[in-house]
Amino acid sequence: MHRPLPWRDSLRPRHLALVLAVVLIPILGPAPRAHATPRGKLPPRPVTATPPGRDTLSRAVAGALAPTHADAVNHPDVTCRPRRETLNYHGGALVQNPDVFLLFWGNEWNSDPEHLSAKAALVSMYQNLGTSEYACAWREYAVPAYPLGAGTYNGSFVIASAPPSPLDDSVIRQKIQNEIAAGHAPARSDDRVYVVVPEKGVPVAATDGSTGCGGANFLFCGYHDSFGTAGAPFRYEVLPYPCTSGNGTCFFDGSTDPVPSFESVGSHELTELVTDPDSPPIDNGGWFSDRSGNENADICAGSRCDDQVVVGSTTYTVNPAWSNLAHACITGVACTPPAIECTDSAPGICVPATGRTSACGVEWLADPNLTLVAKTQLPGRTIRCADGQPFCDADGMQDGQCTFRIAACLNSQDPRVPCTPTSITSVKLTPAPNSVDPTNSANAATVLAALATADPGSVGTATGAVIAYSPAAATSNACTGYVNVVVPAGTLRRLGVTAQTGSGTARNRLTLTCSASLP
Repeated sequence: MHRPLPWRDSLRPRHLALVLAVVLIPILGPAPRAHATPRGKLPPRPVTATPPGRDTLSRAVAGALAPTHADAVNHPDVTCRPRRETLNYHGGALVQNPDVFLLFWGNEWNSDPEHLSAKAALVSMYQNLGTSEYACAWREYAVPAYPLGAGTYNGSFVIASAPPSPLDDSVIRQKIQNEIAAGHAPARSDDRVYVVVPEKGVPVAATDGSTGCGGANFLFCGYHDSFGTAGAPFRYEVLPYPCTSGNGTCFFDGSTDPVPSFESVGSHELTELVTDPDSPPIDNGGWFSDRSGNENADICAGSRCDDQVVVGSTTYTVNPAWSNLAHACITGVACTPPAIECTDSAPGICVPATGRTSACGVEWLADPNLTLVAKTQLPGRTIRCADGQPFCDADGMQDGQCTFRIAACLNSQDPRVPCTPTSITSVKLTPAPNSVDPTNSANAATVLAALATADPGSVGTATGAVIAYSPAAATSNACTGYVNVVVPAGTLRRLGVTAQTGSGTARNRLTLTCSASLP
């Protein structure tokens, strides 16, 4: 968020994010957003240890803990269940293609082995995070004026002089401008993100008197913010060197290894800076909760939500971010549309039918579908979008309707449900193509045409809302392509299908909801 975040919130002065400790202590209420002081502070994690296996995460075993994420949506552990929030868009700019430049401050970054290791890890993370599935999850918060794309890495520079201690935020802002003027850092741009990382033992002082890491008023482990003028903002993150001070710590795994802490705080700040970079007078805010002031990573800041992103052969510890569409925290989404099939392990991307023996008979897919049902750990049946929301409205236009991308699969070899593929003699769709609602009628005709040709070994003949297959559709994993299903803004539409299979009746229904505007 725009404010200090003791270990895991937005670690920045107005957008300071505090990296939370192994067990969270009470969250302070958000300050008013109208001025540029830190808001929504999260405390550092307490020093007290947590029972093994619950909230700890050791980099030594990060590879073993890293999720395989074979699905289109990467969810953290099921114990990551923060209070449900809604992020609201406030009309401000977003950072469309974040271009990261690192400023390491202090000569320790040139010589000390621990600093060198941490520097290499941060460089590696920022080199890779912008094109990962973690970054692709930001696209949910794109708006027509600010489409969100891949991030890039622009390099780093070590400022050899010792930073003041404590290091005031105003000094950090001036130093960024000085290094640009000296040719050590690239010029300001709307996409540029400067990441300032002081050497060990240097507390940072925010504009409201809070400090991190350490200092007289230790309340945060990092933050992001912006300064300059409206229309020409400097966007930046500050990542104090992780520490333990008093009863608080910026280490979240019970060790003194700064690398996973840096990675989690750095990822936290970047995802918030992309989606909510500025506050007045620089610009209106981006996405944050009107109820609490939280930004997307703040909601998911906690030890139970710690997760990993694997890029190539490297695993990075990251802070997941809140998704309005999922109503949950997510670690990433597929950067390209997933293959149309229902053969993944849980959670998968398909919505199975009901019925103990026929759940794999006919399955719906929606791209994207970020929902996850807690009880079943399978995708949900209700898909939401807003008119003109680029991430999920396929036509990308604010035209009074949402266009959902939908597909269906017959006789899937689905390991998530106790079902064996068999023959299908017919399917019936609701609503029918002769519906009095012209939108329902058009949607039904589109879906029925796709279902009629789904099985390459069978011919489907449509009579009204029913398709009869001859011979019976028996090809495993027979899927339609994606088709567009239209829902007028401010309404919902349901797609129901009933399939007669060799093992019983399979019933499946999707609910598609189109909001008239962004939250």
